[in-house]
Amino acid sequence: MTKMIRFTKLRYYMIAVSVVVIIAGIAATVGQGGFNLGIDFQAGLNQRVQVAPVGFTVSYTGEDDATLNVQGETMIVEVRGEEGVNTYELPFSQHGTLRNLTGALDGLENISTELIADQTIDSSLIVTGLRYPQELGDSPVQVNVRNDDPDNYLQIQQIRDALDELKNPQVQVVGTAFHQEYLVRVEDPTGDKKDQLETDIRRLLEESFGNGSVVIKSSEYVGPRFSQTLAQQSFSLTLMALVLILIYIWFRFQFGYAISAIVALTHDVLVVLGFIGATQLEVSTTTIAAVLTIIGYSLNDTIVIFDRIRENEGLLQGRDIEDIINTSITQSLSRTLITSLTTLLAVTALYTFGTGAIKDFALNLIVGIIVGTYSSVFVASPMLLGWRRSREKRQRIKRGLAPKATKAEIEEKAAPAKGEAPAVEKAVKSENIEIPSAERKQKGKRKKRKKK
Repeated sequence: MTKMIRFTKLRYYMIAVSVVVIIAGIAATVGQGGFNLGIDFQAGLNQRVQVAPVGFTVSYTGEDDATLNVQGETMIVEVRGEEGVNTYELPFSQHGTLRNLTGALDGLENISTELIADQTIDSSLIVTGLRYPQELGDSPVQVNVRNDDPDNYLQIQQIRDALDELKNPQVQVVGTAFHQEYLVRVEDPTGDKKDQLETDIRRLLEESFGNGSVVIKSSEYVGPRFSQTLAQQSFSLTLMALVLILIYIWFRFQFGYAISAIVALTHDVLVVLGFIGATQLEVSTTTIAAVLTIIGYSLNDTIVIFDRIRENEGLLQGRDIEDIINTSITQSLSRTLITSLTTLLAVTALYTFGTGAIKDFALNLIVGIIVGTYSSVFVASPMLLGWRRSREKRQRIKRGLAPKATKAEIEEKAAPAKGEAPAVEKAVKSENIEIPSAERKQKGKRKKRKKK
C-alpha cells in the first residue's frame, strides 16, 4: 500500500517561494527596461543579415536576358533569347571548389567571372539572400561565401558598434556564431522610415566590413498601428482563454475548483513572463503560443488531480478534506512525473537542435512544464484546501458553532438529546414504512419455467 505524502504541510513555504519568484521576475523585468518586445509587438524593421565576403563576380556580355540563381546545392544560369530559354545547371557536388565553379561559368557563352576569395573554398559555402535571382549584365554581380573559420569571425559587439549610429538597435546571433548571421531590429515609432532604415543597415555594415559583404536574408516591417492591434488581440485572447477555462471547470467540478485552477494558471503565467523578462527573451507571437501551450499543459495536470480528489471524496467519506487531497496527489504523483519527464525530453531535444524562434519557444515550454507541474501540486491543491476550509468555517458559524469547532463538537451538536430516539428511528416507529425489494427480471427459459 502506498504511503500518503502530506504535500499540504508545505503549502505556506511553497506559496512564499512562489511569491518571491514572481516578485523577483517583475523586479528583474522592470530593472531592464521592460520586456524585449519583438517585431510583432513593436513598430520597426526586423532584418536577418549575414556578413559574408565576396567570393567571385559574374558578368554577361551577350544581347539576351540572363539571370543567375542558386537553388539548394545548384547554381543556375538562365539565358532568354529569341530562340527560347537555355538553362545551365552547375551542381556544387560536381564543382566542389570556387575554382571549379568559376571555371564552369567561364565555359558558358558570353559569361565571365573574376575570382576574389581563396579558390579552394567549398562551393557549398555560397550564401543566398533576397537579391536572388540576379540579372546578369556588363556590371559584375557579386557572389558571397560565408565564413567557415571557427577561430576567426566577427563578434556580436562589432556588429553593434557598426550600427551604433542607429537609435538603440537590437542585435542577436542566428545559428552558429562563426557563420556571422545576425538578426537586427530597429524601432520606428513614426512608421515612415522603412526604406531609410533598410538602406542605413546595409550602408553601415558595408562601411565597417567591406563593400558588397552584406547579404540580406529576410526583411520584415511592422507599422505602429498593426503592432498595437496585435498586442491588444493577444492579451484579449489570453484573457478569454482563462475565462473559458474558469467556466469549464466550474461546470465540471465546483466553483472552488475553478478558482483554484485559475489561481494556479495565473501563477504559471506570471512566473514564465518573469523568466522571459529577466532573461530578455524576445516577446513575439511565438511567445504567446508558448504561454497558451503552458496554460493547457498545466490545466491538464491540475484537472487530473482534481478529478482524483472528487472521486476520493465519495470513496473516503468521513475523512478530513486535507487527507483526501494529500491522498489524491500521492496517487496521481507517478502519472504526473512520468508525463512531465517524457514531455521534457521531447522539448529539450527541440531546444538543443532548434534555432531562432523555435529555440526560444522550447525554452519557454521547459520552464512552463516545470512550473506547471509544481503549481498543480503546491498551488492549485492548497488553494482548494483553503477554499474548502473557508466553506466549512462558514457552515459552522451558520449552525451556531465556533469557527474552529472540532469534529467531535460538531457530532455532539448533531446528536439527539438523552433519551430521545434519533430522527430516523422516530420516523420508522411512527409510521410502518415498507421498504420495497428489487425483483430481478426473469428472461428466456427461466421465465417460462416460472410460469409452469
